[in-house]
Amino acid sequence: MTDELLLQDLWFHHADDVALDSIAVRGELVTVQAAARAGRAVCPGCGTSSTRVHSRYVRRLDDTAAGQRRVIIELRVRRFRCHQQACPQATFVEQVSGLTFRHGRRSQGLQTALRHLALMLAGRAGARLADALPSR
Repeated sequence: MTDELLLQDLWFHHADDVALDSIAVRGELVTVQAAARAGRAVCPGCGTSSTRVHSRYVRRLDDTAAGQRRVIIELRVRRFRCHQQACPQATFVEQVSGLTFRHGRRSQGLQTALRHLALMLAGRAGARLADALPSR
């Protein structure tokens, strides 16, 4: 197994259809550059599958810390056009299962960890611990 495949499996084992481009470590920050690679996406408004790409952009997601370093995922995603004329959603952004969610600025892994932290500790203790984590 090559180093590239090992890093791909290590970093995105929970997400399908993601291609790892590079990982850069600069001081206390780890930047992971990747791209969504699914051939189609499903419109959240009507559920229709689309392959028509409208545009592309880079989405920045905070992720869980690695070795006490903050991790940011720079994920290239596509905006698709919905084929249904009656759908109120003219364009929509693809979501990567296991990694992104609509309007999220955190990975699903970090969002889940923060949710568990809030439920277990609650109140001020949870807020102080969350502020101390390098992933925030």
